[in-house]
Amino acid sequence: MASSQTPNIVALERNIGLIPVHQGLAGAYVWIPVFVFFTRSRFDLDGALLLASLYYLFVVVLEVPSGWMSDRLGRVLTLRVAAVMWVGAQTCFVLGDDRFVVIMAGQFLLAAGFASLSGTDVTFHYDTLEALGRADTFAQRQARVVSIGYVVSAMSAVTGGLLGLVDVRWAFLLSGVLAMAQLAVTMRLFEPPATSHAEPLLRQLRTCIGYLGDRYLGWIFFYGIVMVTLEHVAFTIMQPWLTEVLDRTADDLGSTPVLAGVLYATTALVGALAARFSATVAERVGVVVTLVGLGALSAVIVTGMALWAHFGLLALVALRSVQGAAAPVLISAAVAPRTARQHRATLLSMNSLAGRLGYGLVLLFVAGGASDDVRGVLRTLSVIAWALVALLVVTAALRRTEAGTPRRDTKAE
Repeated sequence: MASSQTPNIVALERNIGLIPVHQGLAGAYVWIPVFVFFTRSRFDLDGALLLASLYYLFVVVLEVPSGWMSDRLGRVLTLRVAAVMWVGAQTCFVLGDDRFVVIMAGQFLLAAGFASLSGTDVTFHYDTLEALGRADTFAQRQARVVSIGYVVSAMSAVTGGLLGLVDVRWAFLLSGVLAMAQLAVTMRLFEPPATSHAEPLLRQLRTCIGYLGDRYLGWIFFYGIVMVTLEHVAFTIMQPWLTEVLDRTADDLGSTPVLAGVLYATTALVGALAARFSATVAERVGVVVTLVGLGALSAVIVTGMALWAHFGLLALVALRSVQGAAAPVLISAAVAPRTARQHRATLLSMNSLAGRLGYGLVLLFVAGGASDDVRGVLRTLSVIAWALVALLVVTAALRRTEAGTPRRDTKAE
């Protein structure tokens, strides 16, 4: 009996070694520092914002089916699908140029990749540790994995910015190569054993919605919705804002791609530190306080950008990734032990879906009156961000301090 289980243990241990490698490749967003430069130069600011909003709305359509696929058909298959989608997306960006439909198709494939990855990567990590009897180490281990991903993102951001000096499409080409390497790594992953599988989709959704009756999980779910907007308000408009900092235009970028690459690298390194210490900070001050504080920081950043387009503000903007790095670790650590294995990815996907739907609608609203007024867009996003922070504070105050689980940790709450 022991000998028949040995290969599985070996394969599960191999997962532990490959998870940071996969996270690094999945987080190598070489295209990030140049993408909005690329779309704005071809379709103006309103077109760039429209493409961004379409991406989030595409994720909405794909998020829950991909999470259900992860719970029903397996984590590894879903991670492979994510990599294949990204190879297709980068191919569209390399070849699309000023053909809006092709770039939109690339956005769809990019969204399919992110939707497939969302929730699946963290549940794959948790399931592997659970199968090895080490689930209690998840928060600290996941924090380290996310930290590694952000360090790789920093290096890839500088690379993408430098490639953008020559041709922004080179960044997409390298991203496609890295996506193929990501696919190769997923072919080596082993599916953790499952004692049960997801129910049919509609029944699965009803079961997952039932978890939200737990007041703590309900608030965490609400935070996950709000978080998507808060962590992105300073991101979508970052590159146009940098052109104003350097007194450049969409058609004459000069060295703006390099500055964008350095800034994204810096924010990624800051995010790596935030992810690494997120669990420790939450243990000391509480998860809810930590999460609300992260949201307020994001609102402060976008407000600063709305008020000033100045080099001196780059130090504040460098903190942009703190919420995006730290909050998902805390959310995953809260959700995983309070849900059954066959529901985790679906519930996280539902949360991501709701958040991306909200932010997609925000972008559609903002794009409608954007013209090419970067600071006007930032002012609108700033007002929205502070309204959401106020909602978080009010709902946190109204929430009763109970977790609804035998593993309740009042300090974490």
